Amino acid sequence: MKKFSAFLAVCMFLAMQISAVAHEITKSAYYPSFHFAAPANWINDPNGLVFFKGEYHLFYQHNPQKPEWGPMHWGHAVSPDMVNWRHLPVALAPSKPYDKDGVWSGSAIVEDDLLYLLYTGNAQIKNNDKTEVHQTQNLAMSKDGINFGKSANNPVIKMAPHYSNYVFSSENFRDPFVWKQDDSYFALVGTQYEKTKDGAVLLFKSKDLRNWVFINITAIGSKGEMGYMWECPNFVHIGGEDVLMISPQGIKPHGKMFLNKYQSGWFVGKLDYDTGKFKQKGPFGLFDHGFDFYAPQVMKTPDGRSVIIGWLDMWDTKMPEKADQWAGMMSIPRELKVVNGKVITTPVTELKSMRYDKVSYTNQAFNGEKAFNNIRGDVYELETEIDMTKAQSLCIKLRFSPSQETVLSYDKNSKILKLNRDKSGQALTGEREVTLPLTDNLLKLRIFSDKSSLEIFANDGQAVMSSRIYPDKNATGIKFIAQGEAKINYLNFYKLKSIHEK
Repeated sequence: MKKFSAFLAVCMFLAMQISAVAHEITKSAYYPSFHFAAPANWINDPNGLVFFKGEYHLFYQHNPQKPEWGPMHWGHAVSPDMVNWRHLPVALAPSKPYDKDGVWSGSAIVEDDLLYLLYTGNAQIKNNDKTEVHQTQNLAMSKDGINFGKSANNPVIKMAPHYSNYVFSSENFRDPFVWKQDDSYFALVGTQYEKTKDGAVLLFKSKDLRNWVFINITAIGSKGEMGYMWECPNFVHIGGEDVLMISPQGIKPHGKMFLNKYQSGWFVGKLDYDTGKFKQKGPFGLFDHGFDFYAPQVMKTPDGRSVIIGWLDMWDTKMPEKADQWAGMMSIPRELKVVNGKVITTPVTELKSMRYDKVSYTNQAFNGEKAFNNIRGDVYELETEIDMTKAQSLCIKLRFSPSQETVLSYDKNSKILKLNRDKSGQALTGEREVTLPLTDNLLKLRIFSDKSSLEIFANDGQAVMSSRIYPDKNATGIKFIAQGEAKINYLNFYKLKSIHEK
């Protein structure tokens, strides 16, 4: 009994230490105020987004030891509203021969009042003088949504199949996404076709989540035009349309397109459940045309909305927050809709609960520079509608100071919206752009600013641009500059509550 008490005391002491460290990290200069981030150390892909027992569950790729990518675990948090998150213990850790080198990305599904996680196990196997990487798909389950046990059937999908003349990579075979259709379960897995090194998505089917059969190649790239690996496939039915989501690696830049290390986007079309083939209706579209948005995952909310959360970072970029013992964050949750054959994303309505201290202006015409009283800060939401009828161009300087600025600009002739971070603070530079035609010469913007990020939604989600930025704490100004006369029909500015202050 004394030994147990001593052990319990040690555990409580360690928990208090970890809590104290996490509390200090939330005070770091760049730690987000209303975006989700791990309490400490590394975070990347969101996993297992699901509503279970009255709460939203967010799992995520996590290294609990360092602010660097490393042995992946599944971090875990829950929320009543997708905004205010409560951290829970790590849900999955490497512990079996099939996942000893990492519990990689996957998804979740609720059945019979149980929460099931389908994930990739990563294992490095020594074979003579070579080390081979084996990626398999595995199952874990929980009654309470906190404690998980791994299935005795694991791996439930052992290897990438050989199909007809197609051979797929066993070391690039990951990120299962599971859903139920009628009385069967289906799972998409991202992979690579060995012969041509094209990315592909494979479809599997099961009656019990434990025994899976390969159905078909659901979609595959051609001649390297869509990259060499398709990560994090997702599937959702929205408004009568099927949407296939993928995160391709290795798409070569086309002019000013596909400049990020990796991309995340969608096809609209139709999935034939009998053949397993997805027939796309149009081209590949990007979720986000900014610098930082990757590996989004979709879930259905209890009221039927389709919501995604993505990793608000990008591989192989500098992350100054590592100096404060954390790295990476999630995007705000975004609702998906299909409008005229295109997927658009808008902030979920729950985010409005964070607003306070509203400042508003209407009918403000200006030519040249314009600033507004009481509109500045580092944590805020700004929404505005600008009439560009008499203006040739507009730029908005965000997180502005005498030496720093992040510039959002629109040119009416070229119809180009640009985001420039050459003077955004530490580490990062560059410019991204997207074509954005206006309706009735109106430019509508919703801008979310957090300590080290910007998420910009233009014309009701027709274009989205997101970026990490690292300005000084005094870079809080907002300035409008018009060439020709621009008219601000309305401007609403809100401070946003911190999710860390209870």
